[in-house]
Amino acid sequence: MKIGFFGTPDIAAFCLESLSEKYSIDFVVTGEDKEVGRNRKLKYNPVKSKAIDLGIEIFQPTSLKEESFLKQMGDRNVDIFVVVAYGKFIPKELFELPKYKTINLHPSKLPKYRGAAPIQTALMDGVEKTGITVQLINEKMDAGDIVLQKDIDLNSEMSSSDLYDLVLPEGAALLNKVIDLFEKNEVNLIKQNESDVTFCGKIDRNTAQIDWGFSAIKIHNLVRGLNPKPVAWTTFRNNNVKIWQTTIPNDLEEIVLKCGEIGIYKKKRLVVGTGEGIVEILEIQPQAKKVMDAVSFINGSRLVKGDHFVFENKNS
Repeated sequence: MKIGFFGTPDIAAFCLESLSEKYSIDFVVTGEDKEVGRNRKLKYNPVKSKAIDLGIEIFQPTSLKEESFLKQMGDRNVDIFVVVAYGKFIPKELFELPKYKTINLHPSKLPKYRGAAPIQTALMDGVEKTGITVQLINEKMDAGDIVLQKDIDLNSEMSSSDLYDLVLPEGAALLNKVIDLFEKNEVNLIKQNESDVTFCGKIDRNTAQIDWGFSAIKIHNLVRGLNPKPVAWTTFRNNNVKIWQTTIPNDLEEIVLKCGEIGIYKKKRLVVGTGEGIVEILEIQPQAKKVMDAVSFINGSRLVKGDHFVFENKNS
C-alpha cells in the first residue's frame, strides 16, 4: 500500500511514524514553516521533523488547489491519502485522486463532536464516553462515511492531556487496521446519522474564562478540558491567574461560599464558591509565575477573608 500523508502537529507525527513501520509513505504534505522568537527563526512542525528523520519527501504548499500541486499529487499514483490534523480543508479535486480516496482520523465518535476541538469539548461537556473515528473525507467537515471507530471511556478527573495520550496510540492503531481493511478489500462503509450530529467550535480566550456563577461540576469540567491548552483562567486582585487542576470535594459539604469567594480549609486546601457547590483548586498559576500547588498559593498570596476570584463579563 502506497500512502500520501497529510498532517502537521504531534498526533500526526506519531501516526506517521507508526504507519511508516509497516507501509510505504511516498510523501508528506504538511503546514508551512513558522517564524518564532525574537530572531524570527524558522521552526519545523512535528510532522516535517519526523518526515526528515524518516527520509520522506515533503511538500508544503500555500494552496491545495494550485494546478501544479494537484498535478504533482496525481503523478505520484499513490493508493490512499491519510489525513491527520493537517489544518487545511482538502478540496474534492485532491481527495478523490487516490485509488482508495482519502481517509481522516478524527478524535471523537462521529457524528458527535464534528469540528476543531473534539477532545476538549467532550471533557467540557462531562460525557462518560467518547471515541476515535477513521472516515472517508468528503466536501463537508467531518461528515464522510465511517470506515472504523473505537470507543474510549472517560473519567471525571481526566484532562485533555490525559485523553490526548490515549488517543495517540489508539488512533495510530486504528489507522493501521483501516489500511489493512483496504488492502484486503474488506471495508464496509457506514453513513453518518445526521440526526445525531453535534459540533464543536474553536476554543478562544473567552471560552476559557471561568464564570463562577456556573456549577462546580461545570467549572471542573472546563478546567480539565482546557488543560494543557489554552488553560482556564480567572481574575484575582486585578491580575489574571490560570487554573490548571481542580476537583469536586466530597468531604466539605459544610462549607458555604458565595460565587467566586475563596475559602481555606485547614490552612492547606483552596476552595471556591460557585453557583452550585464548591470546587477545590489543586494547581494554580499566578500571573508571571510558575504553576504551583494550593498550599504554595495560599502562603504566597496571604489570603484574607473576602478575597474573590472575579469573572469579567465583557458583554455586560
